[in-house]
Amino acid sequence: MHPHGREQTLLPPDGQGGGRRPDSTGLMCPYCEAVVSNPNASQCDSCLRPLPGQGAPTLRVLFPTGELKLASGQSLVLGRDAGQSPVAATFTPYDNVSRRHSTVWLDQQGTAWVRDEGSTNGTFVNGERLPPRVDAPLRDGDQLRLAADVAGTVSLG
Repeated sequence: MHPHGREQTLLPPDGQGGGRRPDSTGLMCPYCEAVVSNPNASQCDSCLRPLPGQGAPTLRVLFPTGELKLASGQSLVLGRDAGQSPVAATFTPYDNVSRRHSTVWLDQQGTAWVRDEGSTNGTFVNGERLPPRVDAPLRDGDQLRLAADVAGTVSLG
């Protein structure tokens, strides 16, 4: 009947322990229950297991017609062709965006990238046109533009 020894607990149990949290700004490892001092840590200092939702990078690009969100290891084709781009509806209103315009992705290290896929009207980062089929890094706050009309803001977090 002792609740502290259960290894299968992946998340801190709800309602157990009343309202006594060790520190409202500290986090607790869901595996070993050690207090995690760095709120942006990606792994526990004690058991070295990855912390779910903590430090897991995401790439968001906010376009006027919608927001795209990618997790680490994901890639996404940007363009007007629904067969190649699952977010084609975001770009359908823009005739100058190619059917397969560019690709964005977030690698396992949390670095965001963009590659122009040989589009007719170009892919731009902070106003500079990218050479076709060359991987270019994206940083938090960068402006990503497809052709002349579709500009989005990059957010990493």
